[in-house]
Amino acid sequence: MKLSHNTTLYLTGALAVLGVIISTTLFVKNRNQQDQIVALTAKRDTLIQEIKDKTNQLTEASSTINQLKAELANLKNELDELADNYRDEKNRNDEFEDQIRKLSGTLGTLDKLAKTDKELLAKYSKVYFLNENYYPERLKQIDDKYVLKGKGDQYFHAKVIDHLYDMLKAAKRDGVDLKIVSAYRSFDEQSDLKGRYVQIYGEGANTFSADQGYSEHQLGTTVDLTTTEVGGTYESFKDTEAYKWLQKNAYKYGFILSYPENNEFYVFEPWHWRYVGTDLARYLHRHDKTFYEMDQRKINEYLVDFFD
Repeated sequence: MKLSHNTTLYLTGALAVLGVIISTTLFVKNRNQQDQIVALTAKRDTLIQEIKDKTNQLTEASSTINQLKAELANLKNELDELADNYRDEKNRNDEFEDQIRKLSGTLGTLDKLAKTDKELLAKYSKVYFLNENYYPERLKQIDDKYVLKGKGDQYFHAKVIDHLYDMLKAAKRDGVDLKIVSAYRSFDEQSDLKGRYVQIYGEGANTFSADQGYSEHQLGTTVDLTTTEVGGTYESFKDTEAYKWLQKNAYKYGFILSYPENNEFYVFEPWHWRYVGTDLARYLHRHDKTFYEMDQRKINEYLVDFFD
């Protein structure tokens, strides 16, 4: 088919216009792409720079952290050393304080011992002697309700009379009504009493009555006990519930039986009870020992706690 001349011209013009349009479009498109590439490149460069900056910052921070770690490690070492020094110093101070406390305790014990009458735990009864000038530190009258009727005023060592009262009250709670026949006796009173016994019993008085200066009663820490039924210090007291109670409980209050059966000093005196301190009384009871069979040096170890 052969196109006309006009048609050919028309098509040629149309193709030319289309080519221009396509070229223009491609140019514009390429231009936009180039602009985007430039923008993206700039953004990339910015991000790369930021990354470099951040990396540098992180490197600096890491270096700072490492430096701080090193300083912290040094500080910890210094603190550990200070702590060790503190513990050493504290241990030295504690040891020094312990020495001071021990020394203070020793001085306190020595002071306490120096102020305690050493005669209070001495073994009399034909062993040690109390002269006519010896008197207890302080005496206190025993409440009349605890004294056997007709026996007059009786006195006991003021610092330990509460131990006596505690024992008498405990016995009363258990249905045992103990009464005191005799408590403190002076040198002269013991002399008069021994004289009367000698007049009545002759030499036999030596088996149950101490000479003046050898009586535990002069200490003010000894009592002769009985009951209203017995009425006096007789050997029959050993057959009473009161005596059984004393055997079982007196040590709890610091009292001991001075002259048990088969002792080498006097006849068996179930009525005669002496205060020696709760620690020593408990020791004697626990080990089934008697006061006079103990060595005096061993007895003296209990003197410091006599009034406790």
